[in-house]
Amino acid sequence: MNETSRRRATFAALLAALPLALLLGCASGAVPLPFAGVLRYLVGLDSGLPPAESAILATVRVPRVLLAALVGGALAMVGAALQAVFRNPMADSGLLGVGGGAALGAVIAVRFGWASEVYLALPAAAFAGALCAVLLVYALAGLIGRSSLAGLLLTGLAVSALAGAGTSVLLVATEEFRVKAVLFWLAGGLEGRSWTHLGLCAALVAVGGALLLALARPLDVLSLGDEEAASLGLPVRAARLGVLGAAALLAGAATAAAGSVPFVGLVAPHALRPLVGPAARRLLPASFLGGALLVVVADLAARSFSDRVDLPLGALTALVGAPYFLVALRHAPERA
Repeated sequence: MNETSRRRATFAALLAALPLALLLGCASGAVPLPFAGVLRYLVGLDSGLPPAESAILATVRVPRVLLAALVGGALAMVGAALQAVFRNPMADSGLLGVGGGAALGAVIAVRFGWASEVYLALPAAAFAGALCAVLLVYALAGLIGRSSLAGLLLTGLAVSALAGAGTSVLLVATEEFRVKAVLFWLAGGLEGRSWTHLGLCAALVAVGGALLLALARPLDVLSLGDEEAASLGLPVRAARLGVLGAAALLAGAATAAAGSVPFVGLVAPHALRPLVGPAARRLLPASFLGGALLVVVADLAARSFSDRVDLPLGALTALVGAPYFLVALRHAPERA
């Protein structure tokens, strides 16, 4: 099979598998729903389900499953973009301090009571913390004269460590009944998410995804290295800042909606790159579909394991991603 046929087959498989996973995710759970009724609802027809089952489908299952797809797709696009920028197949959103910043923002919202007093305060604070962490990484790297890729990487690790320290201090100083709420969020999951969460996340992901797709060509040039990109006439710092800004928007939205969901940004683009090629105009949409499929299936597994409690979504993605990471690291080029 030649490269063109392989790319087409990969996209066809992803476009067929994702709707099936969405249908299965909406139909499965503690209360099984008939596939025919779910399918009718998803295509805009009357589901024909009893009122109780119809309410479960419309207010719980559909927004949760669609949000899982958005979160997975956004994180996978971020991973694909950062792997190109840093020229490292092991890169993901953790390099920008997004997770640490989001966790600190969420803990601040819980510690001062905003999460219980103001609707959507916790995800809003997490989103703000994620964006602030990325801005701080870029600002500090420039301030100390380390705006190179290595400087950004090391600054991101330092900011993540600082955010983790702040999170630990605030957790110790927070009342026990409030700590439980933030620990559930830190573990990752989509329990209790509504159409409001879906709408806000979709708006941010649409903007961030459109920006990344618009920067697909500069992203390919950046993957050649700073010197090569500059010699081709690309404003390297401006292009890199645009990519990192769009990536921060996507990662912040996904983390604010679902908490910590690790390894999605590493596994999906890394697995799909040999199948669709490294060109961003193909890898970004393929990564979105692959990441969406991965998180929808992981969320279904989290809900199906027990009738009484949902497993942490982040734990399930880590169970898949950590072994994959070790295998990929073993076979990665030495520079990775």
